[in-house]
Amino acid sequence: MNRNNFYFFVSWLILLLVVQLTFAKPNTSGKVNIEDFENYLNEIHVDDEAAEDKTRNAVNSPLQRWPSNLLHYTISTDYSKEEVDNVHAALLVFNESTCLRFREYDVRQNGNLKYINYKKSSDLCGTRVGFNPLTPTGPHDVILNPYCLSERGVIQHETLHALGLYHEQSRPDRNKYVKIEYSNIPQKYWSQFIAYPEIYTTTYNVLYDYESLMHYSEFAFSKDRTKPSMRARSGNTVIDRKMGQIVGPSEGDLKKINIMYKCNPLK
Repeated sequence: MNRNNFYFFVSWLILLLVVQLTFAKPNTSGKVNIEDFENYLNEIHVDDEAAEDKTRNAVNSPLQRWPSNLLHYTISTDYSKEEVDNVHAALLVFNESTCLRFREYDVRQNGNLKYINYKKSSDLCGTRVGFNPLTPTGPHDVILNPYCLSERGVIQHETLHALGLYHEQSRPDRNKYVKIEYSNIPQKYWSQFIAYPEIYTTTYNVLYDYESLMHYSEFAFSKDRTKPSMRARSGNTVIDRKMGQIVGPSEGDLKKINIMYKCNPLK
């Protein structure tokens, strides 16, 4: 292995181990968007490789996809009954609209395997993106605070991260569909708007999706909340339009999961 290949391999391993931990708090505009649940706890700059890894669209490496379509999960015992019900309800969409099957984990019945652990926090919401092949057993934590637990769409957003999806606005082809207004974005958040080449990520040939649960809003991280940080492109014309939502996975989100996990066409 030559030196360049060695450095590439080491960098890939570092990126593979990145964990997304985010600080959730509402904005002051009165409108709630997905990025309001994912404001960063730490100061992240544009040259932060760890921050950059969080922004891709979908994992390209098969090693980062869960090895089975049967996924086991646990829910923290300090969740309220309403919060537990919200997690169960949030996961139903994957059981109903994909070939993935979420089942509660019982170590006595299921043995020592990898499972998703919905863990409670007072202020954090986040998870590592994709399966970690270096730790094939034990918990994969999805950390949620009460604010995030109140929205099923946010629980699904973080679950989609765990399954291997990144943010829609950082697709390799996104410059055809959005214009980023960097002058209206603090530099520490520029990493959230980096577009990555297909060598690192893939769109699975799914059309760009402004309605994706993984898309930030048109005002994401805006310095001036009356002006967009992203504008949609219609050919060569730049237009203002709504982006993102917190209702639930879009058709495009579910299509990516079905392709990623080699689901047969659903009837």
